[in-house]
Amino acid sequence: MAHSLVLEDWLAAPGPAAVLAACRELAAVILPAECVVCGAADESLCTECRIAVRHATLRPFNASAGAGMLPEAEGGVTENRGTPDLVEPIPLPVTAAGRYAGGLSRVVLACKNHGHTDLLGILAEAMARALHQAPSSGFPGRVALVPVPGSFRGRTRRGYDPLELILAKVRMRGLLPAGMEVRGVLGYRIGAELSSLRSGAQKSLGAGARRRNVHGTMTAGRPGDLQGMTVLLADDVLTTGATLAEATRALRATGAQVAGAAVIAAVRAPAPAAGSAP
Repeated sequence: MAHSLVLEDWLAAPGPAAVLAACRELAAVILPAECVVCGAADESLCTECRIAVRHATLRPFNASAGAGMLPEAEGGVTENRGTPDLVEPIPLPVTAAGRYAGGLSRVVLACKNHGHTDLLGILAEAMARALHQAPSSGFPGRVALVPVPGSFRGRTRRGYDPLELILAKVRMRGLLPAGMEVRGVLGYRIGAELSSLRSGAQKSLGAGARRRNVHGTMTAGRPGDLQGMTVLLADDVLTTGATLAEATRALRATGAQVAGAAVIAAVRAPAPAAGSAP
């Protein structure tokens, strides 16, 4: 995998890029491609849509408010919103590069579910922007970037782990924040993933069912194994926060401090029902 990533970056150089462009033109004749966003011919992502997707990820933001299943921030900090008897826990901070909508959502889905690994570069750029804005200061020592593991079923179906490839490209291009290193310390307990899959696909479940479906499925080792380690989680899409909550639980059980998380895109929180309390 590392060799293929080095080759792709080499092909981006001015000389090889001309050869690559010619090869793409030939491939477009033999195996016609379409833009995954607008359907334009000859490229997986046309120039106009590439610019639009990049523009949609230029201003990373804190997406925690839209994910009700997130755990509390490290240290159990609470905030008082001006009312003495209204004290609410601050959720784990999650920095998203953009909203999971429009062209960005289509690019993520094309890379995850339709084999478009040629789109890894633009997703790596978006992830890098989120990483550089994510909260990781105020904690001792170096920060470990820990990816949420892909499911065995997903990896088997695709033949690759999209998030793993995206982070590899971030690292190979030198886009990781200074002092940060990728550490794949999270995994699934033996049999736990199979049990959760029997409960139904995660994306088809409600918020409470999502948390129950993943609770207890992950492990980062034994108590004390990661004592003193500061962690920033990484995932592709933030929906309810249930998966990040389980990853945080597993890491904290080993002694790690979870500073927050970074994602490529966040699903917009549903609007409150008419007549509901604010």
